[in-house]
Amino acid sequence: MVLSLDIGGFDIKRKLYSNEFGLSVFEVVEQETKRTYILRLADFSNKSMDFKKAQWNQLQEEYQRVISDYSHLPRILQLAKVDEDHLFILLECEEGLTLLEKGTLASDEVKQLVTAVKHLHEKGIIHGSISAENIWITSNGKVILYGAGEAKILEGKPRLGAVSDIRQLIKIIRMHSDIRESAGEMLAIEDPTTVEELERLLASADRKIAISDDNKLASFFERKSIGQKQEADNKRQKKLSNQQGDTRKSRNRLIILGGVVSLALLFLLAYFLL
Repeated sequence: MVLSLDIGGFDIKRKLYSNEFGLSVFEVVEQETKRTYILRLADFSNKSMDFKKAQWNQLQEEYQRVISDYSHLPRILQLAKVDEDHLFILLECEEGLTLLEKGTLASDEVKQLVTAVKHLHEKGIIHGSISAENIWITSNGKVILYGAGEAKILEGKPRLGAVSDIRQLIKIIRMHSDIRESAGEMLAIEDPTTVEELERLLASADRKIAISDDNKLASFFERKSIGQKQEADNKRQKKLSNQQGDTRKSRNRLIILGGVVSLALLFLLAYFLL
């Protein structure tokens, strides 16, 4: 049924994922414009329907009302239903892949992800499910975080707080980013509880990595300089050794030549005396 759902003017391109809490996520294409969007479908058939559906609608309306920075958060373009049990939201999307598909986050992409969570928290929204499936990376390296607040309703987690988001973020950073192991361990040990603390720790880790890289680079050039000096010294030594060898060879030739001349003179002297 889900794959044949009619959302009026859209075709399902592919299913991105689904979970046991009744959420299915699709990449869909608008028939007229061929533009791509993300559709998040909530199945309330096994829940206390009226209450949960009201919560769902309230969540999406609040998101639309309070979110003001869409740099790394998606706009909700449509809030509607397939039938009485299935509600969906249609969100903007650029060409890309989920983090689950892409696999890794670059350092700049980590910062974008943290920025998205920071804006949610500033607006009083707890994401609740910061996972590789909900992180979208566009083809030009832009990070979009989907699914804000859905876990509270679909998974029945009303007590979710900011700390849960931070810990989920750290898990994503440690598992999917190019951050060094030592920096990842530092995040786990420091256990930040706010986005601001996490940002400071990430900045500190970046500085330490930069200093380490600078030291390694300086060490490399120092070794290279020492190596070049040693090579020059070896060349000079070899040249001096060759010169000394040539001098010894010339001296030996002169000694031999002198001996030959002396011997010739002795023979001539002996010849005339006889």
